[in-house]
Amino acid sequence: MSLRRRLLSSIILIPIILGAVYVGGVFYFIAFTAALGLAGWEFFQLAQTGGFKPQRAIGIALIVLLALSAQTQANVSREIITAIVMLSLTLAIFRHGEGWLAGWALTIAGALYIGGLGAYLFALRALPNGMTWTALALFTTWATDTFAFAVGTTLGRHPFFPHISPKKTWEGALGGLAGAVLAAYGIGSAIGWDGGQSVFFGAGIALAGMIGDLAESLIKRQVGAKDSGVIVPGHGGALDRLDSLLFSFAFAFYFVTWVLKG
Repeated sequence: MSLRRRLLSSIILIPIILGAVYVGGVFYFIAFTAALGLAGWEFFQLAQTGGFKPQRAIGIALIVLLALSAQTQANVSREIITAIVMLSLTLAIFRHGEGWLAGWALTIAGALYIGGLGAYLFALRALPNGMTWTALALFTTWATDTFAFAVGTTLGRHPFFPHISPKKTWEGALGGLAGAVLAAYGIGSAIGWDGGQSVFFGAGIALAGMIGDLAESLIKRQVGAKDSGVIVPGHGGALDRLDSLLFSFAFAFYFVTWVLKG
């Protein structure tokens, strides 16, 4: 039943995501900022589940502002962070209580985790040929997840970081790596990359995505949660769907700007 829900959710979501990538502009910004905002809400909900008291409204505001800065290429991230840090500490003066320091730290950390890394969703799309790079990063990340899930559930025997995510296996991880390299090689060949570039991109996306997935699993494990939310049937929450992309898009951006110098 879970697999059915996963497939149905994918059938509904993938056309919407690809449509946003194709159209770009305001539609892309609204779609992905909404996803990041939901992921932020889930992160701060997880923090509350763990007994902390983050400043949720300020954290989500910082996520949105960082996304807006990347979308408009205004390069005002430093000013935004400065203003938010000062405002959040000012409010803490009037609303302080037991545990306020941990709550404040989680507010800033959560916003930088989701908003800072999420900014690369917009920075990559804003590059020349950004639609191509964004689609390539998405397909390669999805290939990683799909192959890892398929291989892990059928052949998985040896645990992969069991203290963080008990169901993940080395077989699944290697399957995800192979799937990413195959996807990147196939698409890269079509757009003129040489074999080395394609393999490097695929492997980098796979490793970045796996680290992103494990990082979110570590956060959930710290507060005793299985999923970040239930908004995506069969997949969990928005953060569960974005965790790999937050890391893989950052890698894709620097691959394009540093390796391809695009």
